Amino acid sequence: AQGSQWDTVQVFGPDIYTAARMGRTEAGTPLWKRLAYVAITRAQERLIWVVRNRLSKPTYPLTIDDLRKVQASELSLAMQDAEND
Repeated sequence: AQGSQWDTVQVFGPDIYTAARMGRTEAGTPLWKRLAYVAITRAQERLIWVVRNRLSKPTYPLTIDDLRKVQASELSLAMQDAEND
């Protein structure tokens, strides 16, 4: 079964590098290949591959202004019978 797909997917190269150095193999496939494949196939529009020399401190304060505003759904509570616990 295929998982969720996203417009933009970010892959952190050092994580893939670490997985490759671990030498783990699952189902006959190296772990780093599986991680890379899953990340690549989840991107619908854009894939951002972050390499080690690009990881640094931000040059300006990070904000949440660009995050999508999602309305929280209402919660409802219902009492259960003691027999159904």
